[in-house]
This record gives sequence, structure tokens and C-alpha cells, in this order.
Amino acid sequence: MRSHLKGSKSEDEIFDVLRKGRFLTKLDRWPAEIVGTQLAFSQQQRDLIELCNDVRGDLTHPKTSGRDIYDRLLEVSPSELVDAVACYMVVFHVAQGSRYPYWIFGWNYLNPRPDSHEIFLCNDQQFCFSLRALGFDVPASDWARSEAWKDRYFKSIDGYKAIKDALERAPACEPKYDRFPFQPKLCRGWWTPEHHKTCGHVSPESLAAANRLDEA
Repeated sequence: MRSHLKGSKSEDEIFDVLRKGRFLTKLDRWPAEIVGTQLAFSQQQRDLIELCNDVRGDLTHPKTSGRDIYDRLLEVSPSELVDAVACYMVVFHVAQGSRYPYWIFGWNYLNPRPDSHEIFLCNDQQFCFSLRALGFDVPASDWARSEAWKDRYFKSIDGYKAIKDALERAPACEPKYDRFPFQPKLCRGWWTPEHHKTCGHVSPESLAAANRLDEA
């Protein structure tokens, strides 16, 4: 919304638009104002977001002294909420005619180092190579076919659901190659210490193996 308003309003006016107003009003009206059309968003998922927003409001500003707030919290499924927010972002990009970002699936790249790691932002072309490394049939090496594939899967809600379902069935993170120990890897559990030690770490043994391959 800031980018949409920049140039037509002052910073103070933009701040007022961003800061003031109800969240659900923004959720419903801002996309149409930005892209010029209503989003084809599931009413069920929209209701779930509204429920979570109401629960958040009840917990932040309690209006009762009973357990009814927590009873409502039990209705919320974290995974369903994550998917609802992701789908909202996807249908926005669909309406805008742009591709949604790969990190919407909850996977991220870890950039491995011997004594540290970092979350690394890659492009959607590298994501295609990662999907292929995970065993999926993606034409990552053919630029023209890859672009067509990305337009099909990164510009539609059906494409999002297909990739999401495939990643949920993936048995592991992107495998490492002996030749390239420092290559960023697509990681399912990028926030956990266990994955920091695997996907996000380069061991002395892996460095030695890469050096032997270079010398061969």
C-alpha cells in the first residue's frame, strides 16, 4: 500500500492510511484499490483470518473474565491459518498478474558456513533447480520451458496448491553435493538447530572431499 500511495500522498498521509482503520477493512478493500479488482479469495479462509483477528483482539484487550477467549483459541488450527494467509498472498499476485514468492511455502535457503549460517534469499529460478534436486519433474535447465512452468505454477492458486502438496510429501531437504559444500540449500526446518547443523553447516570432511574432487 505504501508503494501504491507514494507520489500521490505525503508521508504523514501515508502513515495515517497505514496506521489507522480496522484490519479487516484493509484486508477486504486494499487489494481492490491496489490492483483494481476484488480477490478471488475463499470465504472460509477469510472467515478463519477474521476469527484469529478477533481472538487476538480478545486476548490483547480482554472484555470478559471467563475462559471463553481460550475456548475460541482452541478453534484455531495454526497450519490452516498459515495456509489461509499464503492463499491470500497468492490470489493477490494472481490478480496483479505477478508471480508469488517461493518462500510462501515456508521453506527457506540456508547459506552454509563452517562456523555459522544465514538465511539466504534466492530467485524463483534457483527454486526450480531445488525442486528438481528434490526429485520433482521441473524443467529448470531449459529457460523457455522454465519460464512457462513458472507462469503456470507461480501465477495461479492451483499451481500453489500443487507445489505445496508436493513439498509436504518431500522426504527431506534439498540434498547436498560433494562438489559444492557452500551452495545454499532449500531447507524445510531452517529455524531449528538440527537443520543448522545439517543444511546450514560445512564440515571439515565435506571441505576435504570437495578439494579431492577439484584435484582429481
